[in-house]
Amino acid sequence: MTSDSGPHELSFQPKLFSNASQKKTVPIAELYKQLKKLSKELNGLEQETVDTQSLDAVTRQLLAPSLLRHKEPGVVAYVSCCIADILRLYAPEAPYSEDEIKAVFNVFIDQLQLLGDTDNQFFALREYLLTSLATVRTPALVAMQADAEDTISRFFTVLFGVVSTGQAHNMQMQILDVLQQLVEEPKTVPQDVIDVILLQFTRRRQQDNAAAHQLASDLATNTADILQKYIYQYFNDVIVSAGQAGTLDDLRAAHVLILELNRAAPGTLLNVVPQLEEELSVEDVDIRVLAISVLGEMFGEKGHTLAKRYEATWAAWKGRRADAAAAVRVEWVERAVALYQQQPQLARELNADVAAKLSDVDERVRVAACRSLGQLEMGTAVQGALGDDVVSALGERCKDRRAAVRAEAIVALATLYSQVVGELEQSTTVRRKWGGIPSTIFELRYINDPDIDSKVESIMTGAILNFAKIRDDREKCRRLLLVFDSLTPKAQNGFFSYMRRQRDAILMADTFLELCERSGDDAAVEQQQRALAAKLSAFFPDRVKLESSLAQLAGLRDNDVYAGLRQTMDVRSDIKTVRKCQKSALKRLASLAPNLLDTTAPLWKCAGLTTINRVLVPYLIENASASRQGPFHGAAVTLLNYTVEVFPEMLELSKDELFAVEGLQARDASAVEERLKLMVQFAKAVPNAVPRSTDLENRLAALVRSGTVAQAKRAAFVVTQMSGAADLCAALTGDVVDRLDDAKLERRAPAFAALSRFALHAPAAYATYAERISQFLVQMALTDAEAEANMDAGDAEWEAREQLSDMGLARVYAVKILAHWLAGMERSSVTREIVQMVMGTLRQLVRGSGFGRSAVTQHCVLVAASSMLKIAGRGHLERAVSVADVQSLALVVQDATFEVRSSFLLDKLVPALASRRVHARFIPLVFLAAHEVEPGVLDHVRHAVEQRLSQFRPTPGSPSLVESSLPRLLHILAHHPDWDDAEPLRTLELFAHYVDFYISCVCSAQNVSLLFCLAAKVKSARSKVQGGQQTQRLYVLSELAQFLLREKSKAANWPVNVYPGELQLPDDLFEMVDGTDQMRESYLDPEFVALRSKTSGSGAKRTRTKPKRVAKPSKKSRGKQPQVDSDSDAMDEVSDN
Repeated sequence: MTSDSGPHELSFQPKLFSNASQKKTVPIAELYKQLKKLSKELNGLEQETVDTQSLDAVTRQLLAPSLLRHKEPGVVAYVSCCIADILRLYAPEAPYSEDEIKAVFNVFIDQLQLLGDTDNQFFALREYLLTSLATVRTPALVAMQADAEDTISRFFTVLFGVVSTGQAHNMQMQILDVLQQLVEEPKTVPQDVIDVILLQFTRRRQQDNAAAHQLASDLATNTADILQKYIYQYFNDVIVSAGQAGTLDDLRAAHVLILELNRAAPGTLLNVVPQLEEELSVEDVDIRVLAISVLGEMFGEKGHTLAKRYEATWAAWKGRRADAAAAVRVEWVERAVALYQQQPQLARELNADVAAKLSDVDERVRVAACRSLGQLEMGTAVQGALGDDVVSALGERCKDRRAAVRAEAIVALATLYSQVVGELEQSTTVRRKWGGIPSTIFELRYINDPDIDSKVESIMTGAILNFAKIRDDREKCRRLLLVFDSLTPKAQNGFFSYMRRQRDAILMADTFLELCERSGDDAAVEQQQRALAAKLSAFFPDRVKLESSLAQLAGLRDNDVYAGLRQTMDVRSDIKTVRKCQKSALKRLASLAPNLLDTTAPLWKCAGLTTINRVLVPYLIENASASRQGPFHGAAVTLLNYTVEVFPEMLELSKDELFAVEGLQARDASAVEERLKLMVQFAKAVPNAVPRSTDLENRLAALVRSGTVAQAKRAAFVVTQMSGAADLCAALTGDVVDRLDDAKLERRAPAFAALSRFALHAPAAYATYAERISQFLVQMALTDAEAEANMDAGDAEWEAREQLSDMGLARVYAVKILAHWLAGMERSSVTREIVQMVMGTLRQLVRGSGFGRSAVTQHCVLVAASSMLKIAGRGHLERAVSVADVQSLALVVQDATFEVRSSFLLDKLVPALASRRVHARFIPLVFLAAHEVEPGVLDHVRHAVEQRLSQFRPTPGSPSLVESSLPRLLHILAHHPDWDDAEPLRTLELFAHYVDFYISCVCSAQNVSLLFCLAAKVKSARSKVQGGQQTQRLYVLSELAQFLLREKSKAANWPVNVYPGELQLPDDLFEMVDGTDQMRESYLDPEFVALRSKTSGSGAKRTRTKPKRVAKPSKKSRGKQPQVDSDSDAMDEVSDN
């Protein structure tokens, strides 16, 4: 070695070979010694100060094959390190030829391949070799050679193979440096290298060696500007190859790689993204689907702004929402919805498009849109990004005509709601946007589809109420109130309808299971089981399968299953017990007959009492008893009122809380009224269950004497329902009666209201004062001219009952007292005089004789008409309501005041018919609403007829009561005061509308022959009421009905055949006549037939004739309307029978 100031020479000249030919090395021990010493000295030399001539001898010796291919791995390792140092010292030039460099680097690669063996004694040498290559950048020597592709490829294959997660980070960075040199230095990157790099992005490789994937990601990121063109070419070749071969496997794999590259090194895809954009418009649908999928995922990558950098591609991708292929639209909407999760701000641009896809013409697209929305995780960003139009459109899909779409939409909507329900109370924004979801779901009840109903029931306690995640019963009640309080009135009715459906299912299912428990070989019991199974199955989808499954269930003869299932629908079971028994019973059922689980599951979900449950009732009462300003006061009151109607037994378990005197001592009068209302409903639902105590009696008596109108009448009713309270009823009745003669009595209305309840529900107490009271009512309240003058007689506007004056209310309740007196009488107590007095008063009111149309009188008319129905509902008084009375009530359905006619029709008549409290002779009255100006009324009537009334039949297989009512409808129309013989054409147009409305509600292909026969049979009879003029009208109406039925049949392509059965006309209205003259004669005006036929044939819109008794709309929709004609006196000519 020279002095410090001059070049440093290699002082050690090793003796590595035993002869001059260099074919044989010195003994191994000596060889190791020589190489170690050489390696140490070379390592200490610096490139800037070394005398490279002193290295010449060693440089040549180290290339000897006997060293490079030595059998001892340690020798080769030392030789490699020495050569690496020599290359470092000679840099930037190399002391070897190109062939020698290739040979050297192949040896290097062989050594690097052993880096994975960290426990090897020579690992440090190989690590030193790697470090030297990385820091000195010696790989550039081979990279710059023209034919070095194989060597470069070996580098990549080996180094990607040896890198692992267990290696030191520094070593991984050195490997990265080496590979990066091999990409940056060559003029071209070998295709094999591109293949090796891309291989690391495959999902399998990511799983096998995550370190190799990370190495490839870092390498691609660092050399993106170099690799761009090669990656573009790679994918281009794949696309061309796929097109030629007709297979998409390679193409799909390539698109997966694009996704991985986008995540790891998006800069490499500069030329690939436009290529994907071109794929969006190719003819091959599968390729368009691939492009939609890949670009959708790329746009959604967090932290990336691909849509901003490639605006044209983003616009082209959005345009594919309208692709002609449904498969493309399906993929598009799935990726678009996913963007709400991945890139909420970007997804805001897609709200209108996603909403549109929810209404796509193809079912698959709608299903995909609904399902995708249901999979979103509703964080704050997602909630803000989802537009109101998307939520609204998703709600509409709950009513989709396709079952698959409906199911996905309902589940999706409920799932979204379940994720935000906890935020509803705290955030008005959340409540505004998402609070309406339960309403959307519960309004589905109006569709009356078993499939929808079962789906709603399955998610009601799950996603909507989510009771499973709430342990505390008080909190469960709060969740129920929170949900219910958000419901629209229509949705509340839907919720209540589901409660009624559950109650009906429980009643039938419990009876069915009870029969199963005691069934043996009893044929009668088995027949009952089959009948119940058939009836129960009608509530649910796949009726046939469920009916068969219930038959199999009955055949199991396993009382443990039956008892367990019955306990889930027992009102005494709490929610925890219901779930426990349900789980236990179904587990046992699965072990006995697993095939029955899926088919019967909708039934058990419906019948299990997990929504309204007894453990919630005390908390409902607590909320209902709180201040009216409480957050859920109104919801609790409403829920309790309906619970006592549907599941009164639940309140019976909490009746001590319900009838606590403290609830009747609140300062807020309305709170006391609401508690009394709940008590009344409970007393009606559970007879003889009102608890009796001195404190309660005293408080109720005080309310009767000094409470408001609502308090007095409700308290009076509760007193009448107390067991053993007859003396109290008598005392209170006497107290009220004794004060009636007091001319200075200021609170007459509450007294009358209480008395109306005693008259109906405590007839024995009332009977003592009946004669005195009735005379007072008739003489003072109904015919007192001075009283009429004091009650705003000139005011024709409707007023709510609570807005009437005390005297006005007293008059209304006077009518009720009279009617209740008669309705409450036992058969043995009824006399002709009482019937004549009461019914005469009611008739005078209903027909409007002797009274103006003041607000009070309107209420009196409504009460009188409703009272007639109540009296008709008493079996022994049914005939007290005559044929003429029915005719009069028909005109109340057409009363000029909307509130009168709608309240009578919808609140009194329809419920009475639906519950079969009155005779079927009142059914035709509902069709007198045909000219109603408020469409909601007609919808309600149509629903009631189609869903309830049409189901009633005297005997199985016989005509329904609605079908049989056609002759009665024609009879009522024949006596209608609007009939004008002077204007036959106008009259027929007017009355055709009634018959058309009846046909639209009742007629079908199955019963059109029956209805035609009934209409025709009217011509073989005459009316028992009045004379020949009405009979002539009946024949006209008979032919009119036949004509309209034939017209309907022709339009619908229904055959009208001869009805095979025997039909009878109502004998209280018709009597058969001899002869066939009227059967041969034609009564229908030919001009009407010609005009009607011409209008029907041309498709022109038919002009509707308005009735003379023009009905006013409700105040909300009231505009300019024709004046109401004076009531015709024609009805007064009808005898009262």
